Amino acid sequence: MKKSALILAVIFGIFCWAGESPAIDNITVKVSNPLNESRSCETISLEIKKLAGFEKAKPAVYSESLKKFIPYQLIDENGDGANDELIFQSDFNAKQTQLFEIVEANATNQVQLEYGAVANYIPQRKDDFAWENDKLGFRMYGQELQRTELTSSGIDVWMKKAERPVMIDLYAKGHDYYHADNSMAIDFFNIGPTLGDGGLGSWFDGKLLMSENYYQYKIITNGPIRTIFELTYKPWDMGGGEKIGEVKRISLDIGSNFNKIESRFEADVKNATLAVGVTKNERNRKATYLKNNSVLCTWEDAEPRFGIIGCGVVLPKDEAMKKTADDGKNYLLFAKAKNNSVIYYAGAGWNRTAGFETKEKWNAFVEKKARLIENPLKIEIKK
Repeated sequence: MKKSALILAVIFGIFCWAGESPAIDNITVKVSNPLNESRSCETISLEIKKLAGFEKAKPAVYSESLKKFIPYQLIDENGDGANDELIFQSDFNAKQTQLFEIVEANATNQVQLEYGAVANYIPQRKDDFAWENDKLGFRMYGQELQRTELTSSGIDVWMKKAERPVMIDLYAKGHDYYHADNSMAIDFFNIGPTLGDGGLGSWFDGKLLMSENYYQYKIITNGPIRTIFELTYKPWDMGGGEKIGEVKRISLDIGSNFNKIESRFEADVKNATLAVGVTKNERNRKATYLKNNSVLCTWEDAEPRFGIIGCGVVLPKDEAMKKTADDGKNYLLFAKAKNNSVIYYAGAGWNRTAGFETKEKWNAFVEKKARLIENPLKIEIKK
């Protein structure tokens, strides 16, 4: 090699080395199940700011138990263009501890899920907002439906047969298709002007007050593991004539039968009695209250063609007022807001799904969900 060429090569090498990013240290995450019972499809959530070096670098997640890389999702919670959260999932045996390694991504360690949780605005069906995972589909109603047909801030639920996202396809097929038996998902849960499966209202002078249909939506993230979105409601009378605006943030993970719902209010609601619940308007639906009236389960007579839907609502114990009511249209649990917001969980199951064949099995599933919420996974981050 000529001397000049050798000098250029050395200089080039120096600049290339100087321009490389420093290696990022792997991070070990220790996750423990405190309960003496198994838990499946548990989502582990890590704040990016606690994962030094991964604020900008793309991560990959390795499961020591499975001896392989697993799917993950990065979430920008506030829309500022920077990721705030890293999530991934695992199953846990009773009292099991698992280790995960967060490493820098490369071409060989990225793992994708075939299907994920997703939310969609449906303008062609009068402003419906629909979301789903591999288990269930849900929807809430918008302003155009309110203008033409129905005022309801309740939650509708669809029983799914297919694990892939199907709501867009079902809307394309039309009303008569998804209300009949088909290979994707069936809507045979009628809510009308009620709370549906986990809607929220205010209990005032022995009456349930509810908002109008949502009027704005915002999708925070869509899958693969979690969908998060917000629905904004015009100020509504929660009792005493004062109207207060509300934003619902709803998240749904793959593998879960329950939505996590947070209602945030734009003014002081510390004196309001919030009511969450399930409609009682069809098929002799009956309620069971568990865990000192912080858990509501419902079961019904079978619809001859499609079977039975079980519904469930879980209030965190520090928000539950431990009181119930039945206003003739809804079974209700009562909650108090903390810092002008309330968080609860609402979901459903189909008796044609393994494990949900009977009322007793469904009630046990909902009660276990409450235990899982009360006893979250314990997470420790180490370099």
